[in-house]
Amino acid sequence: MGLKTVVSWTVVLEGVVKWEGLENGRKVFDEMPERNEVAWTVMIVGYVENGMTREAFELLREMIFGCGFVLNDVSLCSILSACSRSGDLSLGRWVHGYAVKEIGWDVGVMVGTGLVDMYAKCGRIGAASVVFGNMPRRNVVAWNAMISGLAMHGKGKDVVDMFDSMIEEGVKPDALTFLALLSACSHSGMVDLGWKYFNELESIHGINPEMEHYACMVDLLGRAGRLEDAEALIESMPFAPNEVVMGSLLGSCYTHGKVKLGEKIMRELVQMDPLNTEYHVLLSNMYALSGKDDKANSLRKVLKKRGIKKVPGTSSMYVGGQLHQFIAGDKSHPQTAGIYRMLDDMIRRLRLGGYVPSTSSQVLFGCSTRDDCSEALEEVEQVLFTHSEKLALAFGLINTPSGSTIHIFKNLRICQDCHSAMKIASYIYNREIVVRDRYRFHSFKQGSCSCSDYW
Repeated sequence: MGLKTVVSWTVVLEGVVKWEGLENGRKVFDEMPERNEVAWTVMIVGYVENGMTREAFELLREMIFGCGFVLNDVSLCSILSACSRSGDLSLGRWVHGYAVKEIGWDVGVMVGTGLVDMYAKCGRIGAASVVFGNMPRRNVVAWNAMISGLAMHGKGKDVVDMFDSMIEEGVKPDALTFLALLSACSHSGMVDLGWKYFNELESIHGINPEMEHYACMVDLLGRAGRLEDAEALIESMPFAPNEVVMGSLLGSCYTHGKVKLGEKIMRELVQMDPLNTEYHVLLSNMYALSGKDDKANSLRKVLKKRGIKKVPGTSSMYVGGQLHQFIAGDKSHPQTAGIYRMLDDMIRRLRLGGYVPSTSSQVLFGCSTRDDCSEALEEVEQVLFTHSEKLALAFGLINTPSGSTIHIFKNLRICQDCHSAMKIASYIYNREIVVRDRYRFHSFKQGSCSCSDYW
């Protein structure tokens, strides 16, 4: 079969996997008269991103040992990138071992950077540091991967030290470097240092601040309670703010109880993205916390009437090389009975350890009597108890060795209630619990979190 035909088949395969799903993609893959490295990689990456580690391994073995292909740098990096997104450490480690065996300890800048990114995003920042430290050659992309990884893990001081080392080695930072720096400052409460880096962007490093840099600074100031400074910075921007910038400020309004400013920002956000449920829910919770239940109920009723639904929170974890996923109140897992028995015992032990369900931001509808409110409160607590990350934790406690670290991956920001529960659970069960949420890692150990409750 000619090269042109192989390429055409591969293009079709990529399109089918992307738009019609993995199952249909596999049918095309099986029908291909001949396959190149790209076709094999497309299918393997698809399996990894769908949590199908076993199938990915089977295809890898067939590709390498059955058909005699050798993974090149592009294939290796594609698979590592998929592992980074899905949190699949087992396959990522296998790829690392394969690369060392085929290439040697110096796997090159491209694969080395992919390994740093993979280990950092799979929660193994120590392994990422080791790989980075052993790289004989490192470009700005490699430095950015390491700095971003440290920032995600809340290691603000390490990020600053790493940046200084980067400058000392004569590597010129770019816009992405400063995004990681500002993010680290934001999550570590280093306001003055954040301002310093932001002001040096253009004056020293010749980089024009982009929207993302302003968003980081607004987040940094907002977290520190300096909302007026954050507003002033937005007004000084050379371009109109987008929903990320305004959404960050709204989040700070929620944290610091600035309802009036929150309402103003919400009006602007609705114009930008009227279907974004996160902003609506945030404002309704803000109303509830400030005692404005009527406004909270009214806003949620409007959302319900429009058919706008909150994005469901999902949590996942890998055990035995297989992905296990949970949503709030999920009872579809084969081990549901055991998970809920563990969950009941876990909640009981958490309560004894000082856990109090965080119901303050929950809106209780139709509470006309004390009994009604009591019943509604119990329902709210039950919803909190079955949040996806708590189900994942219960599953992890059953299925992982005593004393081992539990790694959980969540698609949204971890909620206040689950954050409190995880801290207490880490002490009660003497386990380190690592949660990667939408924005960063939280490492819970002996009753405290790596974020120092500043997230």
